[in-house]
Amino acid sequence: MREGRCHGGPLDGQTRTIRNPSGFLLCDKPTARAWFYDWRDDAFHIRDPEAQPLTDALAWGYAIGAEYDVLALPIGAEAPGLAASAAREAAAEVDELTVLAANPNPSRISAAIWRLWSDFDRFEPSALLGGVYAAKPGYHNYRNALPSSDYSVRDVAADRQGSGVMAAALDLSLSDAAMRKYTGRLDSAARSRDPRLYTPRGPVLREFIGTKDGRNVYCYVLTGGRPLGVGADAGPDPGRDETHLWHIHLSIIRQFCEDWSALDGVLSVLRGESLAAWQGRSEYNEMTPQQAQQLRDTHWVLSAGIPNPNGDGRVPMHLWAAWVTGAVKALTTAVGNVDEATKAQLQKDLSSLQGSIDTVPEEVVQAFAAADDPEEIALRLRAMLGDKATAVGQILARG
Repeated sequence: MREGRCHGGPLDGQTRTIRNPSGFLLCDKPTARAWFYDWRDDAFHIRDPEAQPLTDALAWGYAIGAEYDVLALPIGAEAPGLAASAAREAAAEVDELTVLAANPNPSRISAAIWRLWSDFDRFEPSALLGGVYAAKPGYHNYRNALPSSDYSVRDVAADRQGSGVMAAALDLSLSDAAMRKYTGRLDSAARSRDPRLYTPRGPVLREFIGTKDGRNVYCYVLTGGRPLGVGADAGPDPGRDETHLWHIHLSIIRQFCEDWSALDGVLSVLRGESLAAWQGRSEYNEMTPQQAQQLRDTHWVLSAGIPNPNGDGRVPMHLWAAWVTGAVKALTTAVGNVDEATKAQLQKDLSSLQGSIDTVPEEVVQAFAAADDPEEIALRLRAMLGDKATAVGQILARG
């Protein structure tokens, strides 16, 4: 850790705290300018008062390195000029293939995390990549390189799922105003258990760290808080280092580090999109088998259900089909003068009929419409049963 006063350049007289030993690269993305501050004599000294061109290769190269931090120029430190709008327009033209091709380390940075960074970068002018993969403890490293005692592997079962070779963290270096805005949005969503951060499989993030007031570091743990000393599974966790006054850290549950549909929810929260708008376009429709069956049942009751023969209301078509075919199967078993071969074949045919009813409910509606008389129903049943229709009719007559 390095903390000291800045001498020269846009941050002259200000104090900064960084993680890496050599200094930091100060970037102004809207005007595509950058300045190096080198650490010496317990302070940060401007290397050259004249800004140098800020390129993607320069920013990303230092962001994934271990010598210099990458910081965003605070809003108001220098006027961004007219180049800001042009830079934003140019960024908006970048297509998805270009974004993925720009990934500096696809063997350690998943396409989903790189897209989260790239899409965020398009709409936030001050955003700079603070880092994804780093060979150190925690979520910035990949699971297979860490001991089982590491907190990013040990505490949450979902961190032992998903890719073992991809990093699972993202640092966003931001201006002071942007730090407060995005930390606040994440905090509101986390505290309200917003479904964009909480999927049916659990929270997408283990934690986020930033600042809500520009003076105090703020961390909120979404899951696995007790092993960290939070006192509950989720809640604020004090004591994180002051570098998070300048960058937001996202610890991504490893199960989701390659899942864009889940990370899209995080991006939606950061963007300030409404929950309703996200739900209207979201690809993330995962549900449990029980939830899926409930949805299907509701659909059939509302759109193709029939009156419940056992009581009030309507029932889903697949339940009715099971009752009908089950009753006929029971009837064939109860009738003693049907030889075993005929009985077995009839049950096979009825099983096939049930499958047809389940997969093509419209045929059932047509075959058993409420307005049909018995002759019409018999004709349709004959067409469905084929050469077994007579045998079925005889069995029903005996009943």
